[in-house]
Amino acid sequence: MPVGAVTDTYVWDDRSIVFHRCRSCGCVTHWAAVDPGRDRMGVNARLLDPQVLAQARVRHLDGAGTEQYID
Repeated sequence: MPVGAVTDTYVWDDRSIVFHRCRSCGCVTHWAAVDPGRDRMGVNARLLDPQVLAQARVRHLDGAGTEQYID
């Protein structure tokens, strides 16, 4: 099933990010850049199984200043 079939989407502010939320429960599942040239996205990790999350690599981004990873 395509993502659009199970999520609703919305954009706001400068309209550069599209948010996806579950049509069933309303939780935001992920976000992605509207511009396909931007290579960032976010996933709501609180929806992941704890065993999956424990194996994930976490990186810290200085998004307030340098836009560089600080890990």
